[in-house]
Amino acid sequence: MRTDGAAVSGGLDPHRIAEVIVTTTAGGRRRGSGYRVSDTAVLTAFHVVAEAAGVQVRFDADRPGQWVAAAAVAWCDTGTDVAVLTFAAQPGATPVAPAQFGRIGDDRHAVIGVHAAGFPLWKRRRGADGKQFRELHQADGTVAALSNLRTGTLEITIPAATADPDPKVSPWSGMSGAAVWAGCHIVGVVAEHHRWEGTGRLTATRIDDTLRRVGEPHRGELAELLTIADPEALPDVGPRPPIADSPPPQASSKVIGLPVTHGLELFKNRTDVRQTIGRHLSDPAIRMVTVTGRRGIGKSAVAAKVMEMLERGEWPGIAQAPVPSGLVNLSTRTSGISLERLYFDCARLLGSDRETRLLDIWAANRPVQDKIGELFAAMGHQLFIILMDNLEDRLQDDGRLDDDELAIFLDCLFRARSTPRLLITSQIPLRLAPELRRFAAEVELSDGLPPADSIALLRELDQDGGLGVAQLSDEQLLQAAVHVHGVPRALELLVGVVADDTLTLPTLQDVLQDFTQRGDVVASLAQDRYRRLVPEGRTVLNVLAVLRTPVPREAIEWIVGGLDPGLDITPVLSHLLRIRMLSVDRTSRTFALHPMDADLAYGAMPRDGTLGRLSVERRAADWYASIAPPRSHWRSLDDIQPYRREFDHRVRAGDMDDAALVLGAISEWMLWQGSVLAVISMHLTTEGRLTDERARLAHLIGFGHARLSGGPMAHAADLFIEAADLAGRIGDLQALQNAMFGLGDAYRQLGRLDAAVDPLAQAVELAHEIGDSEREVHAILSLSLAHSYLGDGAAALAGADRLHELARTSSDLLTEARAWNARSIALLVLGRWEEAIAAGDGAMRAYRDAGSKEAVTYALNAQGIALIALGRTGEALAALDEALDEASLIENPRAEGVCLYNMAWAYWTDGRYEQVAGAAERAAASLQLAGASEATAAEALAEAAHARMVPDPRTAADALARAADGVGGNVEMVRPAWLIEESGRLRGET
Repeated sequence: MRTDGAAVSGGLDPHRIAEVIVTTTAGGRRRGSGYRVSDTAVLTAFHVVAEAAGVQVRFDADRPGQWVAAAAVAWCDTGTDVAVLTFAAQPGATPVAPAQFGRIGDDRHAVIGVHAAGFPLWKRRRGADGKQFRELHQADGTVAALSNLRTGTLEITIPAATADPDPKVSPWSGMSGAAVWAGCHIVGVVAEHHRWEGTGRLTATRIDDTLRRVGEPHRGELAELLTIADPEALPDVGPRPPIADSPPPQASSKVIGLPVTHGLELFKNRTDVRQTIGRHLSDPAIRMVTVTGRRGIGKSAVAAKVMEMLERGEWPGIAQAPVPSGLVNLSTRTSGISLERLYFDCARLLGSDRETRLLDIWAANRPVQDKIGELFAAMGHQLFIILMDNLEDRLQDDGRLDDDELAIFLDCLFRARSTPRLLITSQIPLRLAPELRRFAAEVELSDGLPPADSIALLRELDQDGGLGVAQLSDEQLLQAAVHVHGVPRALELLVGVVADDTLTLPTLQDVLQDFTQRGDVVASLAQDRYRRLVPEGRTVLNVLAVLRTPVPREAIEWIVGGLDPGLDITPVLSHLLRIRMLSVDRTSRTFALHPMDADLAYGAMPRDGTLGRLSVERRAADWYASIAPPRSHWRSLDDIQPYRREFDHRVRAGDMDDAALVLGAISEWMLWQGSVLAVISMHLTTEGRLTDERARLAHLIGFGHARLSGGPMAHAADLFIEAADLAGRIGDLQALQNAMFGLGDAYRQLGRLDAAVDPLAQAVELAHEIGDSEREVHAILSLSLAHSYLGDGAAALAGADRLHELARTSSDLLTEARAWNARSIALLVLGRWEEAIAAGDGAMRAYRDAGSKEAVTYALNAQGIALIALGRTGEALAALDEALDEASLIENPRAEGVCLYNMAWAYWTDGRYEQVAGAAERAAASLQLAGASEATAAEALAEAAHARMVPDPRTAADALARAADGVGGNVEMVRPAWLIEESGRLRGET
């Protein structure tokens, strides 16, 4: 017990936090939390000590100075769930000052910061001795003063629990009884957690409510135990009412991405909708809020307004929550909505250090779920809100996403404990499984603007009165609004029609006479407006409709110049801007067509002809081809964006062969950057739609490498077989060499070792024949590895010697590195451990001197295996850990799986079976992702580790035997004989 006299009365003192340990009358045990409010009293919740046969209070739990005392229930009230325990003070202990109590006023709107400390179930840990304990958790959150008025409790919003160890028990079990502090005053006691409210919300009993509800003498007894002089005069700890002329709160949210609409400073309507959106977004139990409604109804505008308010630190309506740490604006009509864009923008929010780490993770060939998990972990418990505007562009007719990566993101969003919150606008709602609906809210915009707001908008669209709209009476403007149902975009288009017709100069009433039929008046109005454009305006508008993204003036001039060489776009752009058919971003100097206009204009374009959709799509593709940087300038995925846009336009033009050739140029490079699923998706777009043999060949080889990286590898082998046949028929030796190399490598990684040798040998000969020394060296390396896998160390070593000779004559560092690489693996086969370690050093040194990370991971992995064989486990683990990092950099899940498997065995030799299980399970996941047959070996090794911890030596022995069998001939994994030997030893224990 503390005797240093450092008792604290001005706030939460960690030495006075009590772990309450209860033995029930039924013989069970229960844990809770409490706080020492005086020398001999602990405040807690009644349900913690209900039906107690014995109670202990423990202070400084599992820390130096820990002490325990027996306690008794001195006061309790079942109605308010409050209890006070008393215990005997320790002899010679320094007295503690009485805790201070206060109240949170419920007579005005306020949000008060609060904190509590206790021992929740989700903080259960295991000590070095193997025993479990609960770690102390400090929960910082807020209380909305007007919440829970009916029950007289405090609703505490806190960061969600990051684990849920027992679905049958609340993860916050054990936190009950913790004192709730507002500043230096105790205002309540944690009492309940309702699972349906999510894991980020707790309910606490109010001390002032307890004192008010219990009668005398009960009230007096409680006040005496808590050393409260006047139970009716607890100080109000809430913030003071704001001063009338106080300045607005300063914006504190970092924003990535431009607003998804313009004119937000004039936005003044949809108050109820904004409040509803704000209420849902501030609710920790809600992960996704979707604003739905017809095209042009104003979904984007209201969502953008909410984001603008949040940027200023202002929550719509009475909703209260922490100011968001960051906001991301995404739209299918501007930046596009993809996992890649979302991930990169969120990473930018988190600062340069975390952004760099996250970009490295993205570039690593890890499962998409892992990348998303790392992003969520980097965000921590901070509040981030992501706007996805016009998501219907990524939805199929039934509401399902058309993008696998986005679907995985949403799946992770609903599964993870701490995630950003999504604000979505879409014409149709995203389809969700029934069990996920409670985590999502939909706000439907079915009505247009109210009459007053419609009238105001029409007048704002004619600010100078030049169109004769602003001077019309409210009744006339209301008539116009009713005709278009108050749809905001329709009102804008209505005035645009008036402004556009400079020949007949129609009035607003004249325009309305054309819309006497019921139906989709918005679509009819927009199409009529488009038809009224002069040909020059229609040409520019159609170009922007095809581009569907903000572009500089140079792009418009270049594209239009190839379609209508005599057209001067300067007056046309000015006219379109004046009538608000276009928007301009002066900062980036880019022009864009309003998304609704783009849709309608694109649909109205003829398919064929000089200015038809196909011609404009092809010209747009040519523009992006003209600005695409050469390969030597590629540094990030942004650098190849022109190629990707060219690919999209070629596809929309129906030019699949040209699209395949574009993809063939960037496919392998994108794989190296970690965008495996994106590459596979692009290849699937052209699959079965190619007629040109060379385009088909580029597709087969690129798709083969994508499958070799992302799995399944068996499909990669099939693709390379077809590619080799096609390359042979058309006489493309370079493509044939690439296909044979890919086929041999696929066979080697699939464990089909006998089949791997011939394709790799052919790849060596073809590379030599066409004079491509780099490809020849690479093929010799793979051939040597294949011999190693076959157990033919002599042949493998001969290949390494051949590489050394080529390196000597060429003085090429990469060839030297590959020679050492082949040698290190061959020496593993021969059991020459010290030489293998030295060869690994040579490979790493040469690879790094050559500026290549191609196979550093395999050199380190070889060293790790040799060190295990020599019994140098610590060094082996260090080498394998470095190898795992390098495997992530070369984006190869198979390499990651191999390193993790070997790490697992190193842990086994050290008797660290829990680490064995973890590493082996990770290895299995990586190998399964790659489609590698060795995944079964990793699964069996994990099973053996779990059995060893029971302990169940017989089951562990059987699992080790299966693991040894699953390795096959993969010499880059620890020798199966070692596992068989251990299996035999375990059988001897039974």
